[in-house]
Amino acid sequence: MGLLVLVRHGQSEWNARRVFSGQGNPDLTPKGIEEAKNAGRALKEHAIQFDLAYSSALTRARKTLKYILEEAEQSHLHVIEDKLFNERAYGELTGKTIEEVCQQHGVEQVHKWRHSLNAVPPGGESLEMTANRALGVFRHRVLPQLSNGKNILISAHRNTIRGLISKLCKLRQEETERLHIGTAQPLFFQVNNAEDIQQIYK
Repeated sequence: MGLLVLVRHGQSEWNARRVFSGQGNPDLTPKGIEEAKNAGRALKEHAIQFDLAYSSALTRARKTLKYILEEAEQSHLHVIEDKLFNERAYGELTGKTIEEVCQQHGVEQVHKWRHSLNAVPPGGESLEMTANRALGVFRHRVLPQLSNGKNILISAHRNTIRGLISKLCKLRQEETERLHIGTAQPLFFQVNNAEDIQQIYK
């Protein structure tokens, strides 16, 4: 079985402003670009050769992957974009600052929307819904490649990755809610079979 590496995009313009990005399409900040390049340098140091890469269809994930592959000297890699790896839809919250939404709806409600599995923001998706769509494309497209021994890199988003890890590693709800996904910090997983996926540290 192959190695799976998940990486959240580098800091985006809306991350820097504490704005709900969701499926909006902000670009990377200069800091986000440097974070992505640092991730690529780290992967180069690990001497990991990837066979295939996936990205969401959003600019911040696509550009993060581009900079990672450049720094890892693997720009030749075949990249597949899939909107099912896009960030969680935040609906009516998209484009608003966290502070603004807290003032409108209360801190406790905003915490539930951001962290719980099942809370659905107005017009958006719950984390559970996001996890299920990401898991679907993972099982049908990514897992067969890993099963054939290929090493795969996926550039996606905070909630997409949180949800996917919660499913793959069978996390409890409270573990999922506490799970932190830093910007442009590669996470490594050894895939033994469809039911045995373990996070490893390099």
